Amino acid sequence: MMNKKILIIDDDPDIATAYGAFFRSRGYEVGTAYNTTEGRSKMNEFNPDLIILDVMMEQPDEGFVFAQQLLDEKVTTPVIITSSIANAGMEIFDMNIPNVRSVMQKPVDLDKLSALTDKILA
Repeated sequence: MMNKKILIIDDDPDIATAYGAFFRSRGYEVGTAYNTTEGRSKMNEFNPDLIILDVMMEQPDEGFVFAQQLLDEKVTTPVIITSSIANAGMEIFDMNIPNVRSVMQKPVDLDKLSALTDKILA
């Protein structure tokens, strides 16, 4: 069986590293990018099964914009958005983006993230 691939797009290197170590220890292949431009080129070469995407990077809504672009381009890769403003962000942003399976508040509970990841990729 091929290992499932997770692409982590987060401008905080500590978070990207922590998530990466966490998912590798669970047998996933992990790619990381520190902004959505890097994330896009990484997607093309890495072909992830799931994207874990931060919202606030160079732009405050960069993650949401990127998720919407993926949808517009008919990219069906499931996305989990993580945000330090997740609860507030819900009201501000139009979250009706079908490939976004969940928005999780940072700091993310890794056990919950893992359970959700396993469910999405099952």
